[in-house]
Amino acid sequence: MAGSRSGRWLPLALLAGSVAVGGLIGVAYHRLTAPSPGVPSAVAVVTVPPPQELLSITPAPAVPTPATPLSTVLRLTAVACPDEAGMPGPAPRCAVLRVPSDRLRPNGPPVDLFVLTLPALAPTPAADPVVVLSGGPGQGGSDDLHGAVAIFGAMRERRDVILVDQRGTGRSRPSLHCPALDPLRFWYGGVTAEDATACLSPLRREGFWLESFDTGESASDLRDLRVALGVERWNVVATSYGGILAQALLRVDGEAVRSLVLNSPAMPDATWLDFDRLTAIRETYRRLFADCAAQPACAHAFPNLDGTVERIAAGLERQPLETRLRAPSSGREAAWRFTWPMVASTLSFRLGSGGGMAALPAQLDRLDRMVAGRQPADERTLAALLMPDLFWNVSDTLAYGLNLTIGCRENRPRIDAADARRAAQGLRPYVMADTVETDYDTACPALSLAPVESGFYRPVVSEVPTLILTGVYDTLTVPARAEALKNTLRRAVVLPFRGVGHDVLGASLCARTLAARHVDLLEVGNAGDCPERFLPPVFVTVLPPLATRP
Repeated sequence: MAGSRSGRWLPLALLAGSVAVGGLIGVAYHRLTAPSPGVPSAVAVVTVPPPQELLSITPAPAVPTPATPLSTVLRLTAVACPDEAGMPGPAPRCAVLRVPSDRLRPNGPPVDLFVLTLPALAPTPAADPVVVLSGGPGQGGSDDLHGAVAIFGAMRERRDVILVDQRGTGRSRPSLHCPALDPLRFWYGGVTAEDATACLSPLRREGFWLESFDTGESASDLRDLRVALGVERWNVVATSYGGILAQALLRVDGEAVRSLVLNSPAMPDATWLDFDRLTAIRETYRRLFADCAAQPACAHAFPNLDGTVERIAAGLERQPLETRLRAPSSGREAAWRFTWPMVASTLSFRLGSGGGMAALPAQLDRLDRMVAGRQPADERTLAALLMPDLFWNVSDTLAYGLNLTIGCRENRPRIDAADARRAAQGLRPYVMADTVETDYDTACPALSLAPVESGFYRPVVSEVPTLILTGVYDTLTVPARAEALKNTLRRAVVLPFRGVGHDVLGASLCARTLAARHVDLLEVGNAGDCPERFLPPVFVTVLPPLATRP
């Protein structure tokens, strides 16, 4: 699966402090009182009719739908919050909402959604809370609480913010984490059909239908949670894959959405092998070279940056880099041989992340020197470039099983992977399409999941006031596709950020201010005049000390 991460999911720290979290809050939630640690107490029971029309986002049932709709009891139960020292503001409050795992099979096992509230700083919060939808798919709302506090601080001045662990993620149960998966294989190739089935087969044995872990059911979870919390309307903030979930939510509960912020949104009809996305990687490299050449310090430090990718690729084709890598948690060592396709994946990750491109000229120069033999290719330097500590920790937070169920149902059925890779051969060496999403190649046939209905990909028409934030350097979600959302989200404003990549809220304080203003006033006015909107990144010419183990 070498290179398969490129364009599907980005770890939080690579986004320059970003967070892609999911969440919901309700007015009724203020009445929750924290119980003793580990002791749940039921605080609200709401009986609502089950969804009778899930539109196109409902998975096709494998069994007949009951002729008479059954009522669904939604029970919100207060639980102890995770211990997060040093968080500013009032202490968070946590709860679990039990929902059906499959709304067409009401007698199946339930799903418990973990919900964490960041209370408003104002003594009397606004009635319409902020709802934050996670990226990934596979990131949980509670994965990075300190990051969430920073990013949503301005919104939290007047409104509660709830972080929800989407079904399968974070502290929700059942978990679709795959803790046994080797992070090296996750990032650099080798995920097998056995890996996928070993992760997800236990859920099938417990009676879960894997097709229930998809965008449609998650959208219905959010609607049910809103009802259980007694919230009439809320404001939705969605990052990356969360943009797909937000559009599904508009289908099933659009009247309850007061405002929408789409932060580097993904599109339901896009795949990571689409030619426009792969082309964006090459074009963004060219933008990087031009922007560096236009900055005197960068141009002086790296006068031969243009052509670096070709030189590194050719050098690694002749002689791959070999090193030993050691997992920080277990201390286990492994010998790895890095080819250009593997390295290309990691570099394109850095190129398109929130602020990750700022150090990329220096990283390319260092790698160029090592490949050419002008600088020793020592293990510590290679580990910092190719397998930093963050990469080792990915399986601690990402619910990779959810990434597979959604990808195999919603992403892979849209394309012929072999044709897409052939079409991208002319983009080499900047894009090595033969290594993109090869884990889907092996996992999807083994899992045999029914594809989502075709209506899932239809554009959503809405009059909800919408702010769309895009990064010009974004190589994960194509900014032009987000721009096209204005055709159907009829009250949308698109703000591009010239010096930012994927996850604008994570990289830009200005974007956070603009998003908070949009939520407050349903407009941004002329408040968007900040440098990162109009100026290219300021590039680093000297890399900081290596933050790896000695």
